[in-house]
Parts: sequence; structure tokens; C-alpha cells
Amino acid sequence: MRTISAALLGAGAALSSLAHATTAVPDPTDAAASVPVVTVQSAFDGYKSWQDGDAPSWQQLNRAVAPTRSTSGIRHGQQPAPTAGEKGGHGHGGESK
Repeated sequence: MRTISAALLGAGAALSSLAHATTAVPDPTDAAASVPVVTVQSAFDGYKSWQDGDAPSWQQLNRAVAPTRSTSGIRHGQQPAPTAGEKGGHGHGGESK
């Protein structure tokens, strides 16, 4: 335990001496002090906007999914005709007619 404490104290003393060894910082209150040039890369460097390309219009998409009008088939209000072996009408809970 004593060796760990001694090592930590020695490391703390070495770090404090290294902190003072950095370059001199100009006085922030001195208006004539030189300031290093700061260059910052823009976040938008190399940005390419996303392009859809040749997309169909909404009218073309609506026409593509719209139901087609056919001469055969069931129209609104019509019931399909019963096939052979079927009785017309609706079945009610398994009751026989």
C-alpha cells in the first residue's frame, strides 16, 4: 500500500512540472497579443445532395395503382351468381334450408 501511495505522489509531482512546461499563453487582456490562426473544416465539405433521378409524377403513380374498368366482374351492388351445387342466399350459422 505504501508503494502505491509513493508512486501516485511521484506521478502527481511529475505531472505538475509538465503542466508548466507548455508554451506561454498570451495574456487574454492584451489587445496587441498575437493569436494563432485557427482553421476549421466545414461540416458540409464533400456534401452531395440526394437526387431522385427520373421519378414518375404522382398522377402516373395513381394511374398505375387505380383499378381498371373491365366489362366482366362484379359491380357495386351485385352478388355473384351461385354455381352448380350451391344454393343461393347466405348461410346462417350452419342451418340447413
